[in-house]
Amino acid sequence: MEKMDDRNLFISEALPGTQPGSTIRDIYSCLKQGRILTSLDAVNENRTVDLAKYISELRNKYGIDIKDRWITLGNRKRIKQYFIEKK
Repeated sequence: MEKMDDRNLFISEALPGTQPGSTIRDIYSCLKQGRILTSLDAVNENRTVDLAKYISELRNKYGIDIKDRWITLGNRKRIKQYFIEKK
């Protein structure tokens, strides 16, 4: 049996019932590390095209306080960024 490090143990407590290596854990881990994620980040790094679904699940099912904001790119397109504020 694989020994869990402190980070994985923390994630297991925050997201009970999720599997190590799952997309939802990967997304939560990135956010918890202070990263700001967009849908494009999720496609490239987290293997999902549905970041909003996972953000919704983290917020509603697990009670994680994930903030978001819209930003405008140079080409006037708007995208949403997701993050967890540092305490």
